Amino acid sequence: MQPTSIRLVFRALFGLALTAPLAQAQISGNVFDSVSLDPIEGAIVSVQATTQRAVTDAAGAFLLPDAVSGSFTIVAARKAYYNNSMILAGGSSGAILTLEPVATNDNEDYPFITPATCGNCHPDQLEQWLQSPMGNTAMNQWTYDIYDGTGTAGGMNGFVYQRDSEHALVNPNSECASCHQPEAWVRRGFEGGLEDINDLSSNAMHGVSCDICHKVAHIDESQKNFPGIWPGVVTISRPEISDGPVTYGVLGDTDFGFFGVMRPSYQPQLTSAMCAACHQDKNDPDDDGDFEEANGVISEPTYLEWLASEYANPASPKAASCVDCHMPSYGSPTVCNIPGIPERDPETVRSHMIVGTTPEFLENAVEMNMRAGQANPNTLKVQVTVDNSLTGHHVPTGVSIRNVILLVDAVAYDGINPDGKRVRQKNKQRVHALGGIGNPKLGYYAGLPGKMYAKSFHDSSFAEAPFFTEATGFLFDTRIPAGGKDTTDYRFNIPPGTTKVVVTSRLIYRRSYRALIDEKGWTETGQGKLLEDLEAPYYGHLMEESERVVLIQ
Repeated sequence: MQPTSIRLVFRALFGLALTAPLAQAQISGNVFDSVSLDPIEGAIVSVQATTQRAVTDAAGAFLLPDAVSGSFTIVAARKAYYNNSMILAGGSSGAILTLEPVATNDNEDYPFITPATCGNCHPDQLEQWLQSPMGNTAMNQWTYDIYDGTGTAGGMNGFVYQRDSEHALVNPNSECASCHQPEAWVRRGFEGGLEDINDLSSNAMHGVSCDICHKVAHIDESQKNFPGIWPGVVTISRPEISDGPVTYGVLGDTDFGFFGVMRPSYQPQLTSAMCAACHQDKNDPDDDGDFEEANGVISEPTYLEWLASEYANPASPKAASCVDCHMPSYGSPTVCNIPGIPERDPETVRSHMIVGTTPEFLENAVEMNMRAGQANPNTLKVQVTVDNSLTGHHVPTGVSIRNVILLVDAVAYDGINPDGKRVRQKNKQRVHALGGIGNPKLGYYAGLPGKMYAKSFHDSSFAEAPFFTEATGFLFDTRIPAGGKDTTDYRFNIPPGTTKVVVTSRLIYRRSYRALIDEKGWTETGQGKLLEDLEAPYYGHLMEESERVVLIQ
């Protein structure tokens, strides 16, 4: 269609909107591009702050059948456009909404808006974010200990990337800053390493900030394994003030604009694909800057794990995005404190704490079932099944040093000794060496009855890789996929005179392999919190526990 014809059609429709009767029990109309005047297919049109929503067809047409009486704020939104709204009476037909394309230029001199500035209108979100891992990722001490050894007093012990990596000469900065200090990374032209931990810029200190996430215009989902805010994969939209500031979000029905600070634009990728930027990546063994090559090893696989699960299927009753689980509602009906902002269903207003390994998450991640009985007069049989029925990705997931240990313990009682006696295991289902070699009473569980759920890499010499940057392949990956189960069997000797055996199984989450903790001398998490890996009685966080009493015949 020629531009003149487009304008004639547009004017005809606009005229219809002005003269249409208001008696029909619906609101209908069309959505057009404000520059080309072409119809916009796939735009969402909403009655603001409600569940009433329609999607435009190829002609840009929409129909909201339940907008019957009263007046309504109708908001149209489409990725790459600013949202736009109008107030209509129930029953209106022939409405015309135009959407203005967001400016595509990227202003390298754009000063990121500080979180404190955002907090003027979003105090809840600021308070939540300040307590979050995202708000505190810039100074993660464990990251610095691995990167350059400066995070803690023992940081120079064990593997230090800048000193020990075979890639350090060609790529001394690695890619840590693209996730841990993204504002500084972007402002430096998408390059450079972590800043000196004792001399961080304000941009670096902001960590994964409000204005980083809400300036992401597009994510190329065909290149999921590139780390962090990578140019050409994650498109950051830093506008000129003259073009109108932009703030991307997922509600799709916001229309509040504030000149010089924000104009809303719908960006549905922020619910999950955005998370892939820092929770899905490969290493780059040949240092050519291509993280999608077959020779790379996926170091952090969380997004692809979710994508392969039932949770990523919108038609599934289990469908859930990253935001659904990790940014739950917190009971507020409003997204900011500006007077006149409409109240919403509190389920749509999400917390910005953004956590994942809290007790609540860990204790509701999997289900564990144990069966125990007497196989014969001298043998006790135990079977433990760990069912990943509650989590939308592998357990454990995330950085490669995280692990979960299953411990199975059997204690025999003879009716005389009240303390009982731990019985000997007959088969070889035991915890891997990475569970810690040493005194079990101090949390060194290697060799005990049980199993370690973890992944381990090898380097180019097929020795165990000290860190994922050196990995060229897997030694093993025993983690449990979403929807998957793992069953292990155990056999124990029954001592003569035994009247009963008490069997206990425990599932324990650890933030790191014990040997790495000992090497670095870590006593806190990377963000300065209690490190349960060193705390009795479990030396990790107890996720599940089960006990069975077997009476011996």
